[in-house]
Order: sequence, then C-alpha cells, then structure tokens
Amino acid sequence: MKTQRAIPLFGGLLFIAAIALFGAGCATPKEHSFNQDFNQSLSTAPMYFVQDGGQDRFYVTVQQGKPVAGQAKIIDLKRAASTIAENECQRRGWKAWDLGYVMERDQGWMHIVKAAVTSKKSVEYNTAPTTGQP
Repeated sequence: MKTQRAIPLFGGLLFIAAIALFGAGCATPKEHSFNQDFNQSLSTAPMYFVQDGGQDRFYVTVQQGKPVAGQAKIIDLKRAASTIAENECQRRGWKAWDLGYVMERDQGWMHIVKAAVTSKKSVEYNTAPTTGQP
C-alpha cells in the first residue's frame, strides 16, 4: 500500500520541479534590435537588453546579431552601448552618468559587451539674488 502512494507523490514532485526549471528560463530579458529601435544600419546588427541595477545603476548588454570580422564589431557594439545608455539615462532624467565596461568577450563569431551605467550626482550652484548693492 505504501509503494502505491510513493509513486504518485514522486511523480508530483517531479512535475513541480520541471515547471520550476522551465519557468526559470523565462526570466531572461527580451533582446531588442538596435538598428530598428534607433533607426541605424550598423553592420553587426547589434541586439541588446537593459537590466535594472537599482535606483542609481543599470546594465546594458549588447551582442552581435550577425557575423562581422575585424575591429568593426567592437566599434559597433561599443557605439551601440553608449547610445543605448544615453537614451536610457535621458529616460530616467539623469543629467550626468558614468559608463564603464564590465565585460567584453568573444563567443565564437559573436562579440559581447556589457556596460554598467551609474548615475552621478551633479552639483548645482544657486546664486544669491542681486539687490543692486555691491
């Protein structure tokens, strides 16, 4: 009698584990076409996604959409990353920011660049009101 109960219990646990495993795969961000979103025609056809890193930081990951040899792939991806970062900073209302590349690598023909963008607190000076006296 106990063996009959163990089989459905094991099958149920296996089913729950499978759902959890496949559900975790859906957490990856959706990639966007840089050329389409920014009306560009870069030869590498960069694909990108933006990940939130908190209140004052986010990450931009850009990868090649099609093979291109030489330094053009690196130049295109870094140009795309800085354009995406600038656009996202303006959307967030940031007046100043730092962009730093935290990862750059080749995976076969595909080059990948990841940049961390951090908000800089800009200092604004207020001038004293003029009263007409020196």
